[in-house]
Amino acid sequence: MSPRQRPSRRYPVLAWFCAAAAIAYVQRTSIGIAAKDIQASLELSVPAMGNVMGGYYWAYALSQLPAGWIGQRWGTRVSLTFFMAGTSAWTALVACTTSSADLTVVWLLAGMAIAGIFPACAQAIAQWFAPDERAFPSGALGSAMSVGGAASSVLTGWLLGLFAAVPGSWRWIFCLYALPGLAWAAGFAVWYRDPATLAPANNGSASRDPDEHSPSPQLRAGLDYDGWWLDRRTWLVCAQKFFRAAGYVFYATWFPSFLQETRGVSTAAAGILTSLPLLGVVIGGIVGGSTIDAIDRTFQSRRISRQLVGVVSHLGCAGFIFAAKPIRDPVFAVALITGGSFVFAFGSATSYAITMDLGGRRTATLFALMNMCGNIGAAICPSVVGLLIPRIGWEPLLFVFGGIYLAAATCWMFLNPGSEVRASTTP
Repeated sequence: MSPRQRPSRRYPVLAWFCAAAAIAYVQRTSIGIAAKDIQASLELSVPAMGNVMGGYYWAYALSQLPAGWIGQRWGTRVSLTFFMAGTSAWTALVACTTSSADLTVVWLLAGMAIAGIFPACAQAIAQWFAPDERAFPSGALGSAMSVGGAASSVLTGWLLGLFAAVPGSWRWIFCLYALPGLAWAAGFAVWYRDPATLAPANNGSASRDPDEHSPSPQLRAGLDYDGWWLDRRTWLVCAQKFFRAAGYVFYATWFPSFLQETRGVSTAAAGILTSLPLLGVVIGGIVGGSTIDAIDRTFQSRRISRQLVGVVSHLGCAGFIFAAKPIRDPVFAVALITGGSFVFAFGSATSYAITMDLGGRRTATLFALMNMCGNIGAAICPSVVGLLIPRIGWEPLLFVFGGIYLAAATCWMFLNPGSEVRASTTP
């Protein structure tokens, strides 16, 4: 498909998806910055708080496949409206919790509600964008997540410091963060229409339907066959996401406390410093997404634009994290970690784009399976760290997280994205 024939509304649609990602990450990241205040208010131990944060990701992970199925059955408009309104409502109800048990339940339900947002977005991106331009929207979506995470880190730390004298001020922060999500859900329901219901778009040439760029009926994506879930590539896609998410969730959970315990910074300073690696992800995702699309068009090789980029970016991230370990100055140490997050995010678009390359009409399901495995990693990580801290202390944690990114790089070394195959040769 030539650029003139591609649907003109795809970038406004992408903007809505990015806004959803940012809002979702404002909500889910806030608990990491507020963790110490919540612990003090509800009298929670470190392992108990780790279980609360981990429970969110377990609920998120185990809800991925049913939520992906709902998104594929209901369509993007209905499913995204439902999921965003749901997770926002449960975020607001965090303010009403009074014990470890009800905080765990409410935060778990918020994790369940958010589960369908990103599979639905991935399916829609595959419909709106041609194969050689999917890395940019994938990178933009990932960057929007980190915009939300960075904004939440700075704003939550600032608000907690500003209202430090007000008992239970953390409760009002969760109510505040629910409002944008509810407004987004209402606006999206009114504005958006799924591609199948749209009139043909006119880009100055022939009128085209926005999902007309789907692969030819004579071609089928590499995992678009009945036994796809047994394919080695399926599980390598899932494994790399498991390690990527386990490493990334450190920033959204224990990283502020790590800085306070090992570098002696205040809560407000920890919030600001935590935002820097997340901002590195923002910039890296945008730069990487557009660059990967250019690489793909230049070399016409998914092994270069997906596999090679995936290997190099994760190795680079691990190297920066290891280099930060002996640095005692918090700003310099976080600057190195931010360099790692930039390199990591540069290749992040490959993780989403490869599900669209290989998934075909199964994109939402493959993405949901991948995201489920990723969030199992994200769920395990806070709980494991909560158990490790009393045993090994805070200092070795950077070695742990650098090793996690090395494991992700290893997955990409064996993940050959392959290419489209003839439908006649596919079971």
